[in-house]
Amino acid sequence: APVFHAQVYFVYDSEDSGSMTVSHLRFGPDAIRSTYLVEEADIVACHQFGLLDRFDVLEQARPGGIFLLNAPYRVDEVWQHLPGVIRSEIVDRQLQVFVIDAARVARELGMPGRINTVMQPCFFALAGVLDRDRSIAAIKHSIEKTYGRRGRVIVEKNWAAVDRALDELV
Repeated sequence: APVFHAQVYFVYDSEDSGSMTVSHLRFGPDAIRSTYLVEEADIVACHQFGLLDRFDVLEQARPGGIFLLNAPYRVDEVWQHLPGVIRSEIVDRQLQVFVIDAARVARELGMPGRINTVMQPCFFALAGVLDRDRSIAAIKHSIEKTYGRRGRVIVEKNWAAVDRALDELV
């Protein structure tokens, strides 16, 4: 199996309430020796729909890139709820848009508020860093290591979120 290198750098907002974290991720077959901040992102993901009104979340999206959005709306309603500036950037940059209601998926699986387990497989499926089966296996292995001591039910709920995420991604 090929070895992949990763570089991860997090930028945290100093506010406690309604704060934002920006994760800069790079993956590749060779060692990564680059500046920390990604200036042209192949994928931009927004986990909180409410941030679209407050921040230019697409500022670093490269033309033709991917925008992954957690939205509390049906896919046929999302466009009308997007701020005008975001709609313009999607069109101007010719972004591919993928939408999931991660909060609903997490809630229906008995994990309210735990959207990261839903969003993570979506990101890896869109990034193409690993093939789908390998990335899902790696995520599930990580869930087992992280939550195994909390009991089988917790692990299985998280595994169900991983399995359902890609079915819900539109």
